[in-house]
Amino acid sequence: MKRTSFKKKTYSEALQASVSKKKAVMVKLSKSPKKKAQRGNKPKKTPIKTLKNKLWKLCRDIVILRHGNTCYTTGQTNLSGTNLHCGHGKPKGALSLRYQYDIRNLRPQSYHANINLGGMSDIFIAKLEREKEGLEFLEEACVKIDGRWEIKRMETMGGTEAYFFIINKIQEYEEIHKDLLRMQ
Repeated sequence: MKRTSFKKKTYSEALQASVSKKKAVMVKLSKSPKKKAQRGNKPKKTPIKTLKNKLWKLCRDIVILRHGNTCYTTGQTNLSGTNLHCGHGKPKGALSLRYQYDIRNLRPQSYHANINLGGMSDIFIAKLEREKEGLEFLEEACVKIDGRWEIKRMETMGGTEAYFFIINKIQEYEEIHKDLLRMQ
């Protein structure tokens, strides 16, 4: 039989130890957190992540209202719920902020085409080239080298410039969204 260095406790000893641990946790939880110093009457700025999420939701809604619920790359119809994605011709992470939320680069895609097949960018880009607004986007954000569209290197946008860019895009897309809803 193996010997352990642990002392065997009786039920009452174990219960008493458990109660004392709970009391210690309760004391820690009951202490009120320190209050942050107030900054005066300055309005609180919305975090940029929240604004980006709002902008993405607007982009998604506009793309679905404009292009319906048919997969742009595979032609699968009647997409809905988690199977209806908003795909990019050029990957969002590789684009500068100026083009990440550009609706000329977005189309509805099925989950399978967007996630499992990596967006099927070769078919996506070929179809974008045939559309007026898609070609405009590609010519603005990319350079054609050896028959391929390579993303242009651009200055990164940050701080207040990025914040106000996103705010302006939200306002612009809210107007487009309202117009599309009126037309239906």
